[in-house]
Amino acid sequence: MVLIAILTVITAGLGLPGPLIVAHLIDSLFKHHSINLFLVFLALVGIAAGTGLVGYALTFAVTYLGQQFKMEMRRRLYSHMQTLSLGYFEKNQIGKMMSNITNDVATLDQLISGSFVRLMQDSATLIGVLVIVFIKDWKLALVALSVSPFYVANYLLHIGHIKKAADDVREERDVMLGDLQEKLAGAMVVKSYAKERTEVRQFVGQTRNLLDLNVDLSMLGTRLWTIAEFIGSGCGVALIIWYGGREEMMNRLSPGNLVAFISFITGYMYGPILRLIQLNDQFARTNAALNRIFGTLDTEPNIQNKPEAKVMPDIKGHVEYKHVWFEYEPGQPVLKDINLDIKPGMMVAFVGQSGSGKTTMINLLSRHYDVTDGAILVDGYDLRDVTIDSLRKQVGVVIQETILFNTSIRENIRYGKLDATNEEVEEAARAANIAHVIEALPKGYDTLIGESGIKLSGGEKQRIAIARAILSDPRILVLDEATSSLDSETESLIQEALDHLMKGRTSFVVAHRLSTIVASDLIVVMEKGVIREAGSHIELLQQGGIYASLYNQQFKVALESREAEGVKL
Repeated sequence: MVLIAILTVITAGLGLPGPLIVAHLIDSLFKHHSINLFLVFLALVGIAAGTGLVGYALTFAVTYLGQQFKMEMRRRLYSHMQTLSLGYFEKNQIGKMMSNITNDVATLDQLISGSFVRLMQDSATLIGVLVIVFIKDWKLALVALSVSPFYVANYLLHIGHIKKAADDVREERDVMLGDLQEKLAGAMVVKSYAKERTEVRQFVGQTRNLLDLNVDLSMLGTRLWTIAEFIGSGCGVALIIWYGGREEMMNRLSPGNLVAFISFITGYMYGPILRLIQLNDQFARTNAALNRIFGTLDTEPNIQNKPEAKVMPDIKGHVEYKHVWFEYEPGQPVLKDINLDIKPGMMVAFVGQSGSGKTTMINLLSRHYDVTDGAILVDGYDLRDVTIDSLRKQVGVVIQETILFNTSIRENIRYGKLDATNEEVEEAARAANIAHVIEALPKGYDTLIGESGIKLSGGEKQRIAIARAILSDPRILVLDEATSSLDSETESLIQEALDHLMKGRTSFVVAHRLSTIVASDLIVVMEKGVIREAGSHIELLQQGGIYASLYNQQFKVALESREAEGVKL
């Protein structure tokens, strides 16, 4: 920035001698004085060469600054987003967040690396010109400046409308990008329901709205600087020629000085003023992007480490829920006075209808949210008293909607432990019953799986996710609908992999298929945020309550078939 400021002042300074040299040349010719034209030639060529060299260096510095600014701002935004709580990502569309990192930063870069430099250069030029013209003829300088109040009035008349239009453009663009990301990600649903034309019509409607808003914004800016140009280049220059011409006719101003004065005023005073007005227009346009960027950076994560938070040591996996209450929205409890004591190595299953609080239980355990009241302890540590990283590194998660990245299978598995060797990756794949599938591929573990694992079946993606969890070697394991929506054969392979994964670990399982949890040490039946039943599979069946009813509903066909064969269940 310091280098740019110095080069900018030099560039502005190199532009000022030109009109003075021309003025001297004209006056000498009019008065038939001898003049060394070769020196004039050398001076003008030297100024042009100097301006070119300094301009080249200035362009390099500005480009480097702009690229460095974009890199640093995007790093800060992305890094800050990674610190935000899960609730932030649930409330904001991915497309809008991507626009924040890409479009908003690019908009500011144009301002910082382009317009800001122009602001410095024009300001330096304007100051230099004002000094020169007031020294040469302060009356003519005042005439030139007499149009300034009209510049200000024109600016104040338009700037509010430009800011409003810029906000509207930014809002409509965010809506369009958010919807676009959702619909492209949901291409399977769009095509399954033959809604391609509907989506195209909706997208065209959004882009047409955006087009209209952009045209309105552009015309407001055009009207602003067109009127400003009329005030300066039209009225201002006319005043200077009228007054300066009279002064020259009365021999109070030389022809050369009049020409120099017109050059200074039109090119070096009105020009910078016009560009400054255009810059204010651009400031208004980028105001929305600026607010969005700092709005993100000012967002505080709901879940963060206490100043005195400790690093959680290696744990055994003893988990306690003590009088836990939780609310997503104030006054609307999702969990109500939950009490559980899970010993290390136990397998605990959460059962219940959708919305009963099962997933919330495990989200609290991973500390994606903090309890509203009560406490969750792991090996006696309150989760709020330990660092988030040290907790989550010891909690492995396998969810229904498997998330894989568009890289190799090896790197997807290694995501669970970035410093794992190839042998450790392959061992994890074998434990997850997926090694034979990977090795049959042409490139084996180096096969690129495509975005979201689109080249793999649901069961194969799930087993890769299980291999990733095995590699991370967590002491606590969370399985959220890990075997839902799979055929029986695939479910059997995955269940075998999960059995291997859960061995010796404290495991929490959320499942609708009760066949996957009958071996659990503890089955917790939840309803509307309250624990209604808790016990083993056999104990709950004997109670004949909610669990027994769910079990009988799911296995009604199998029960009838077995009873017909005389098999006692």
